[in-house]
Amino acid sequence: MAHSLQTIYDNVSIADTLSMYFITRKEKENLTTKRKVLDRFDFSTLRVDINEEITLFLKDLAKKQIELAIKKELELTPYDVISDDQEQVFTYTELNKIGSFAKIINEQLPQRLTIPIMQNFDEILQDGELLWAYCIELSYVENNSRKYIYTFRKLNSGNIVVDEKENRAGKIRNIMTLFNTRSNKLEKFKGGAIKLDATIDCIFDAGIFYILQKSQFETLVGMAVDFQEQAISVVEDLQKLDMIDGLEHISDAITKNTAIHKKLVRLKKLQNYENLDAGMIAKMKRAAKTEKYKLKTNAEGKIVIEDTKDVDMVIKLLCDYYKQGVVTGKNYGTYAGKYFDTSENQ
Repeated sequence: MAHSLQTIYDNVSIADTLSMYFITRKEKENLTTKRKVLDRFDFSTLRVDINEEITLFLKDLAKKQIELAIKKELELTPYDVISDDQEQVFTYTELNKIGSFAKIINEQLPQRLTIPIMQNFDEILQDGELLWAYCIELSYVENNSRKYIYTFRKLNSGNIVVDEKENRAGKIRNIMTLFNTRSNKLEKFKGGAIKLDATIDCIFDAGIFYILQKSQFETLVGMAVDFQEQAISVVEDLQKLDMIDGLEHISDAITKNTAIHKKLVRLKKLQNYENLDAGMIAKMKRAAKTEKYKLKTNAEGKIVIEDTKDVDMVIKLLCDYYKQGVVTGKNYGTYAGKYFDTSENQ
């Protein structure tokens, strides 16, 4: 059962210990083409020693982020690939669908005493690992039992500064500098540094992710990469139906525009294209007139895609983008929406 944001805030407030971990990601060796994209990476955890100032900052950050969501009265909404535009806190419980990242939650963090302590950045770089994210563990006691809450933040390249010890011959690279207040001089930065943003992407508590930054969460756990794989599989399904000419335009859009990935994942979930026939194409033509668009077909009755406008419209039509309110009869356009099976109520 999902906790309220207020409950999570209260438990974070009484947390008496805080630990910080870096999460690294490395591509697995000897991969096969059949391996699911979410299982292509190994995630590892390193504990980081932090001082009291950073500890206080991180705890205060978690409290403020949760408090902000409470003040905005954001609803807790089950995660969906495409959702309504309104600001929400999404909940996600399907750890079995996030591949290797789930091992961080299920196996590594519970064995916190065995997690190695990070010594320097070199130990990560030498093994070809990528510094992927950081995790904050907040712990409190409830009914004589210790409970744990985790927050996660995906690290981007701009968050990480590493002092390179060697220069490539003939190459001029950027250097990081800092202003030394003792010498009043600008000096070269030496060592490694991580920028800790005043944001968290998600909270994990009692088996549930509470998602504050949806796109960041999707990248963090590997969904964003999986979306592309699913999008490609939709095109393959459509090719087998042989009811659309010009599918290469959709394939091209997949490589150039990540926004189309979620739309195709939504389509795969709906499976509307399984019933694509002459009757459905006729309905699609009528629906297309909503935006004064003429759905193109050839002499064989197949849908024809010739450009990016066609790609956009065909996906909209297959996803039931055009909807009508049952009560008011008003017309709407959205990829989102929860399907209700009313067959038993007829």
